[in-house]
Amino acid sequence: MATQIELRGISTAFDGQKVLDNLNLTVEEDEFLTLLGPSGCGKTTTLRIIAGFTLPDCGDVIFNQENITNIPPYKRPFNTVFQRYALFPHLNVYDNIAFGLKLKKRPKAEINLKVKQMLDLVNLQNFASRMPQTLSGGQQQRVAIARALINEPEVLLLDEPLAALDLRLRKDMQIELKRIQKIAGITFIYVTHDQEEALTMSDRIVVMHNGKIQQIGSPIDIYNEPCNRFVARFIGESNIISGVMPADCLVNFCHRDFVCVDKGFAPNEEVDVVIRPEDIEINDNPAYGQLNGRILSSLFKGVHYELIIATEHFTFKAHNTRNFKVGQTVGLSVTPDNLQIMHKSDDPLALSENTSANISE
Repeated sequence: MATQIELRGISTAFDGQKVLDNLNLTVEEDEFLTLLGPSGCGKTTTLRIIAGFTLPDCGDVIFNQENITNIPPYKRPFNTVFQRYALFPHLNVYDNIAFGLKLKKRPKAEINLKVKQMLDLVNLQNFASRMPQTLSGGQQQRVAIARALINEPEVLLLDEPLAALDLRLRKDMQIELKRIQKIAGITFIYVTHDQEEALTMSDRIVVMHNGKIQQIGSPIDIYNEPCNRFVARFIGESNIISGVMPADCLVNFCHRDFVCVDKGFAPNEEVDVVIRPEDIEINDNPAYGQLNGRILSSLFKGVHYELIIATEHFTFKAHNTRNFKVGQTVGLSVTPDNLQIMHKSDDPLALSENTSANISE
């Protein structure tokens, strides 16, 4: 797959505060790339620099091997869909979608054909005469997407377009957006702080923090192999425990050795061990566990129970489809491939280690 967009050494600051710090990124042709991170991490600024709305203090934006850093937004083959859809309230759905082509004075027959194609693409075939205020949030969003796509951009930029929708509609629109992207066959660059959106839709995820890229990878890689504490904390829930690697494929934490699959660490290197809550196996018989723990709390979450389990040296969060009684002593185990080993993080905002088993009951 060919590289379509490249950001080289992008840095920018607002009011003396650095927002992006020497950011380098490539975007492949026809991929769904998501910029993911907490508020203030620089993801929207990155999108605005790609769009041309913000000029970086230094660095270059390359599109198809051409430097477009100083080219204004209207001359770039990109379109943007914002969180606020900004539909024209006095125009119906047809005229909202057709607006860009009418500005270009395209023939009426061409406009009719392309509007019909866009209405089919976003599943709004029977809504052409409806006014924006009569549409649901999801329908308005699809009109905004159709209006952006009708001009045949090579890249569609989306800045948290699902943020205003309710949970059920957001989930439906995640699937719909991915379908639209595949049919349209163009590059989508999507900004969100929602981990589920990123994991559901993306071909690749760019995790950002404090103006820097922390990790780039597929949703599976980002979730299963976080590179540091910040990524492990931000993508899903994690137990993060301090440990030591005595040798390849062996890690020591909670005062005992565990077989793992990780290699390449220095002998006795201090590491962070990540265990996802769903990867902890719980047995009623403590004798069958690698560790023993006492159930401190159990909370029903719909598809599983969220259990807080105190061992002698660490208090774990576990997810299980079975419930266990508060106060019950259980055995805890984890398979080698479910232990993710990371180099020690110096991120001051990373999760602090929980070493206390004496949580108040």
